[in-house]
Amino acid sequence: MRGVQIVAVAAALIATVLLGIGLALPLRPTYSASEKRALASFPTATTETLLSGAYFTDLATWFSDTFPCRETLLSLGAKLESLYGPQGESFYGNRSTAVADTIPETAESLAPVMTLAAAEPEGAADEANASATPSSLAHDKSATGALDQYAALVETNADGTLKEKKAEKAEVNGEQAGSIYVTNHRGYEIYYYNQGGAVKYASMINTYRARFPKCEVYDILVPNSFGVELDRSTQAALGSSNMEDAFNYIYSMIDPEVHKVSVFETLLQHKNEYIYFHTDHHWTGLGAYYAYMRFCDAKGIEPHSLRDYQKESFDGFYGTFYFSTNRSEALKQNPDTVEAWLPIATNEMEYINQIGEQGHAQVINDVTNSNAGDKYSAFIHGDNPLTVIHNPHRSDGSACVLIKESYGNAFAPYLVDHYEDVYVVDYRHFEGSIAQLIEEYGVQDIIFLNNVMALSERASGMMMGLLG
Repeated sequence: MRGVQIVAVAAALIATVLLGIGLALPLRPTYSASEKRALASFPTATTETLLSGAYFTDLATWFSDTFPCRETLLSLGAKLESLYGPQGESFYGNRSTAVADTIPETAESLAPVMTLAAAEPEGAADEANASATPSSLAHDKSATGALDQYAALVETNADGTLKEKKAEKAEVNGEQAGSIYVTNHRGYEIYYYNQGGAVKYASMINTYRARFPKCEVYDILVPNSFGVELDRSTQAALGSSNMEDAFNYIYSMIDPEVHKVSVFETLLQHKNEYIYFHTDHHWTGLGAYYAYMRFCDAKGIEPHSLRDYQKESFDGFYGTFYFSTNRSEALKQNPDTVEAWLPIATNEMEYINQIGEQGHAQVINDVTNSNAGDKYSAFIHGDNPLTVIHNPHRSDGSACVLIKESYGNAFAPYLVDHYEDVYVVDYRHFEGSIAQLIEEYGVQDIIFLNNVMALSERASGMMMGLLG
């Protein structure tokens, strides 16, 4: 009993000392570069928050979130946890309520074209916008939303509820606690198919095709590492939906005039190469290159060989899986290297960031000295609303727009040599009108690139919202 008391007293003293240090030190972090987020701010006390207790909850969050030497202490904690925590295979998070919808074999009809509010015919842009620049486009908030017309195609049960497929109960070695699966010092994100998201995505693609009949529309659906690197039996045992089946169903709903750039089989053929990061959810520059080759096939142009490019490598990268698993020691032992191939024509680009500032950067920029969690920004300087790359060696008026989330960052550099102008739009941050951009800048090719986890109703709605 005396030993227990000594331990309790020692623990209390340590906690008291840490509390004193935390309150006494004035220099508290405000931003976590590794987690790419602002840390909790000091709460403002009001009568309402004091009476409800919310102030003290927010104060505790601020205290723990901004503790001095936070990064060092978290890394140390992960190291200690590895001595007694999950070994071998493990899950992180809580997937007890995860439910996947059943993937139909094929659609009986195409996904509907959505009705746009106040949409104009192609080429009939407002004359007042004739002098628009990429900067003004990025801040034009006139983009209108779309009416959801996809619901009729969502398969339901007799009582009108959505058809669902319960995740299969499986025997898996290791702890089950989330949607991130770690094995062999690599992280994987489990995919659960959503019928509404699939149909709305196809509807969105069809709507763009109908809205811009003079443009060529390309759709590139990208599986994540879980669907490519792990065998089918493991995927099934973990309750994941089949990504290839999901892609085939989505493509069956898309207008035949859309170029469907299927990359699944190609990536599967290269699964033993470094096409996905170990500690991060993205594909690598090499994985994006293999997709670029399929795009060139669809467009009817000759792709460059990797030997044609200058290669850059940046080691010491730890990505989202590493930080989402509280700095898993298993992942820490397997850091990533960002490999990138510089465009041949130019490595210069312009961009507009999320607070509206216009800047200059490189398509493949040097991240040697960047934070370990920020090295994927080697590709087009990260997730900016609008990126513009002008090829000084072409004067044929060729232009494309790449509508993407972060998987598109590693793909965009390969487009540079094939167009006079490449416009890269991150639909999550762009606040302008895609229609205006396409019409004003003579875009001929509209390229969608989305990874499997982005096939959601919300993401499709955001892309539809850019049509105005």
